[in-house]
Amino acid sequence: MTRGSLDCLDERRRHEVRRQDWNGLDYLEVSDDQRTLTVYFLGPAPEGLTRENIRITGGQRIRDIQVIDVRICPQQDRELDNCMVVAVDRPGDFSTYELCLVELPQDTPFDVRYRCLPFTFKAGCPTDLDCATAPVCPPDAHSEPEISYLAKDYASFRRLVLDRLAVVMPDWTERHVPDIGITLVELLAYVGDDLSYYQDAVATEAYLATARQRISVRRHARLVDYVVHEGCNARAWVHVRASVDIELPPTQLSFLTRFDQLPDVEGRLLRWEDLHDVPAHTFEVFEPRLTEPAAHVRFRTAHNEIHVYTWGDAECCLQRGATSATLVDGAASPAEPIEAPVGKYDERGANDQPGKAEERYEQEKPPDGPDGRRVLELEPGDLLLFEEVIGPMTAAPEDADPSRRHVVRLTRVEPIVDALHDQPLLAVEWAEEDALPFPLCLSVVGPPPACAGVEHVSVARGNVLLVDHGRRRDAPEDLGCVPVAVHEPMCEREGRPADVVRLPGRFRPTLGVGPLTFSEALPPGAAPAKRLIAQEPRAAVPWIRLVSRLDPDCDADPASATTPRDWMPRPDLLGSGAGDDHYVVEMDDRRRAHLRFGDGETGRRPDAGSRFEALYRTGNGPAGNVGADTIVIAVTHDLFSGVALQPHNPLPARGGTAPEPIAEVKRFAPHAFRQRIERAITAADYARLAERHPGVQRAAAELRWNGSWFEVRVAIDPLGRIPADDALLREIERHLYPYRRIGHDLAVRPARYVPLDIVLDVCVEPGFLRGHVRAALLERFGTRRLPDGSLGFFHPDRLSFGEGIAPSRLVAAAQAVTGVASVSVKKLERLFEGASGEIEAGVLSIGPLEIARLDSDPSFPENGRIRFDLRGGR
Repeated sequence: MTRGSLDCLDERRRHEVRRQDWNGLDYLEVSDDQRTLTVYFLGPAPEGLTRENIRITGGQRIRDIQVIDVRICPQQDRELDNCMVVAVDRPGDFSTYELCLVELPQDTPFDVRYRCLPFTFKAGCPTDLDCATAPVCPPDAHSEPEISYLAKDYASFRRLVLDRLAVVMPDWTERHVPDIGITLVELLAYVGDDLSYYQDAVATEAYLATARQRISVRRHARLVDYVVHEGCNARAWVHVRASVDIELPPTQLSFLTRFDQLPDVEGRLLRWEDLHDVPAHTFEVFEPRLTEPAAHVRFRTAHNEIHVYTWGDAECCLQRGATSATLVDGAASPAEPIEAPVGKYDERGANDQPGKAEERYEQEKPPDGPDGRRVLELEPGDLLLFEEVIGPMTAAPEDADPSRRHVVRLTRVEPIVDALHDQPLLAVEWAEEDALPFPLCLSVVGPPPACAGVEHVSVARGNVLLVDHGRRRDAPEDLGCVPVAVHEPMCEREGRPADVVRLPGRFRPTLGVGPLTFSEALPPGAAPAKRLIAQEPRAAVPWIRLVSRLDPDCDADPASATTPRDWMPRPDLLGSGAGDDHYVVEMDDRRRAHLRFGDGETGRRPDAGSRFEALYRTGNGPAGNVGADTIVIAVTHDLFSGVALQPHNPLPARGGTAPEPIAEVKRFAPHAFRQRIERAITAADYARLAERHPGVQRAAAELRWNGSWFEVRVAIDPLGRIPADDALLREIERHLYPYRRIGHDLAVRPARYVPLDIVLDVCVEPGFLRGHVRAALLERFGTRRLPDGSLGFFHPDRLSFGEGIAPSRLVAAAQAVTGVASVSVKKLERLFEGASGEIEAGVLSIGPLEIARLDSDPSFPENGRIRFDLRGGR
């Protein structure tokens, strides 16, 4: 029997030949040119081998291949087998050949089974032909019944089975329902109907256009780089009036909206046990959100109401756009005021000798404590509420405007003192993004007949928290165990059984309560209050903590470690590695959350026998968008005697968003990848990518040939700043670098600002003072925000790249000022460059990387100027 006619997986004879120091042919290798065969032995090569001892037979088209040379390759290491190199006269075809050793001496210990070696010259398969063709055993012939594939429901399947049975079992004619045969037929028809529905459902969910399940639509959309959002919860500002100073961990405190089941609960600190009989659907729950989760919620009685200091002046207000204020930090000393050093004072009464009065005050003031000095404990990062509490016209609290409420986040806090009145103060500042959106009245003249001065029309309040909608579960929910799929041991070889493999089974748990809360993470650092309250639904993540541990009760391996494992939610597992503890939360059409884990390649596969527990919050969507002054109840888990907390939300909750409808996903997902570019090829691409960076209002770019390659010049117009600083430019350059095209040099520069020189001839209507009209025109063409909230004509955020200045626009803006009868443009040109026919052309052209500028600041005349020649009026 030749070696090619018998195929064994365990060739024991090979090992026996080696053990008894016999020899044989093991295998051979064919060179690339197919003219050299390297033959390996099972032991040392026989002595005296020549080309007469080697015979090559076989072949179909090419036969009688001759050996022209033989060379033995001895090995110095006894552990290695010898080999011989056989040179042939020509390569063979694709058929099987056989190399045999013949005419060996009779005393040579060469095994007869390993005397010949089958091989093929085309082992490398350099052509498209198959190397070998496995024999095919034809299947047994059998007849198949003719089946109608139009049968798709229970009735048609029942009819189909009965018709088939009438052919194969003509003697069975029973058709009564109680018959066992009819029962089996109807059972098969039911199973067929269920499988048919399953097949239709799979085919339906296989395409985005036809899918009906939300989870299927979400997965299809993710494949085209479209993120389906599940909505997000609402956020609100809550001010808490505290009866005592107290600190609480944020997990111990919650706030509820008003309900009618329990009377007289507002202002009291309740426990959850007190709400046992109150239906959960009658109120909404809000919990504190802190930028530092490990911090405590701190309430101070001195922060319940803080007066804004007016430096002894009357009829004062904080202007629209204000970013600083001075707060009263305790009462003034009843003693004789400290005589301040003689010197020049500014409008606040501060001495021009820096720090002299404050230093003396700090040395001579009584210590802080019962006398009420330095009672405020505000720090940078704290939230402050400005609120109008008295109607400015009637001086009645009922007439206070509820829209005059604004929350800011402090960026600077500095203790100061008004030495003139011996009054401790606190100077606070906040970011430009949190600037007051309206003028805030502080003191007014009261109504007649008293006409008395009314102070504290508006006040500031501390003890302000950011809260978001959603209730935390009291205890983690048990999601069950990962099933153990035990593979039965098999025999690898005779007497060697395989190891028992414990594999995890399918584990797709579902949370028991919904809807799950989705919330965007708070921005890092000292972000302004405006950013804290805003949310992007597509960036919202599920509020859930998932922990797993190996549990003996789940049939876990006792020898395995039992250290708990924290899992992190991700939008998808496409970028997760085999060892990443990631999972995906998928919401179905009933708003139930399903958890999907990795398969061991994209994301870790849960260990067999591990138990999962989930701690999560419920509450999401528009249900949390409650109105102002509706969050009025504070609840805690522990009992605090003698503590009263009176919360209220000065502004409505906002941001609660419903999940994205499936219809919108099907409409926008196929085209969404075209909306967000991920590479920069043209100049417009660079500009669009630069505008994604926060702090950039507009950007422009152009490609220029520098003699060797293209250079991309990107000009930046920042928000509210002229020009862009170096730090911002470096950030934008790092932001653009991953998107740039290979071969493009990148240069990020500030915009080129073009100062203008404008002269307007204005005719004033009779009865109007020219001075008043001039002041109004200067304000209209200024760089500040106007009292009505609009921007001045030359405000930095109004003009953009390449936006020319037309005389008609100047005339229209001036004509809108009260008291202006007519306007004509006498001069419109670039400063210090002279006229170039701008008025005749009807526009002053601005380059693609240029922005017009006119500050009209006498201190900086090089930044542009505007003059008004007024006639008429009085």
